[in-house]
Amino acid sequence: MKKSLVMATLVAASTSMMAMDLQYFLGAGAGASWNKSESSIQTPGYVFVNSNSTTDSDRNSSALMILKGGAILDNTHRLSFSYAPAFHSDANVHNFMAGYDYLIPVNNDSRFYVGAHAGISSFKGKDDISNFDMSGFAYGTQLGYIYDLTKNIEFEIGGMYTKHNLDKTGRILANDGTPISMKLEVKDAISTFAGINYKF
Repeated sequence: MKKSLVMATLVAASTSMMAMDLQYFLGAGAGASWNKSESSIQTPGYVFVNSNSTTDSDRNSSALMILKGGAILDNTHRLSFSYAPAFHSDANVHNFMAGYDYLIPVNNDSRFYVGAHAGISSFKGKDDISNFDMSGFAYGTQLGYIYDLTKNIEFEIGGMYTKHNLDKTGRILANDGTPISMKLEVKDAISTFAGINYKF
């Protein structure tokens, strides 16, 4: 019964998509991301030297790249899949997202959009936190502006807010060389980017 229901849903979705005005696209872009993380020492008697506290939070800036592809439906709805790695001195964060955008026309050549995204993020620490390797669910919203440079090439600029579900407890070395327990949590990211899309 469940298989029949799934098949019927897929057939109905395929039929609906065939009736729509579909246009596929591939895109690439670059920008910057500001990732917020929070660290808390779990070992009694130890604190962070810079804050004299067991907790510390930072928002680190990083270089961002975006590769994505998808389809535009009836010039109004855009579905996409994207890979967006962010690189900074302490860690790399890799984002794999599915997204939806609602396109709001300004004129024949340009439009704004608002949307949402969800997927998986992975975090790989460097140097002192190299043993912090974690992945988890991520979701958020985005908005932006698209301008048609030609019939098939468009310029896109946008911003994203992504909420992460990433945390892990691991070992780091204190200043005296003693291994201590620390919990690291990646909270969220604010990103901006610009790129080019090719429609075909």
